[in-house]
Amino acid sequence: MKFFIKLNTISALYAVALFIAIELIVNVSHISTLTGWEWDNVYCAIAVINVIGLLLSTILFICLTKKWTIGRKYSYLSLLLWAPYFIVFFSFFPVVFPINAGVTLFPRFSLLIYGSVILYPVYILFINLYASPLRTDYEE
Repeated sequence: MKFFIKLNTISALYAVALFIAIELIVNVSHISTLTGWEWDNVYCAIAVINVIGLLLSTILFICLTKKWTIGRKYSYLSLLLWAPYFIVFFSFFPVVFPINAGVTLFPRFSLLIYGSVILYPVYILFINLYASPLRTDYEE
């Protein structure tokens, strides 16, 4: 039961990390109007925040995966379990923070979001592979 809770916790953290990165990209116009910055400055700030967030979250995910799922094949279920959490977060956010009617998403943002969502399981797989212990052919 503890492993199930840990697996769902790390899957939810995977979903939160991608959700934050995508919501920053989607809400460029809101961030620009709130801060008073030009769009180019907001783009640069979001890119820096996303890169730093990717690095820090990768370190966090590797540490948690090493600590919680040592040697378990079921840790690879997180490749699938992050998706329902992501869908819940992505569906719930516009209800709490509605988008203005005049705001449209540029096609390059859509392409970036689709690419991120498609490649994210590969990122999770690499984290799980890196964090899993190496097995040797001989046991002492």
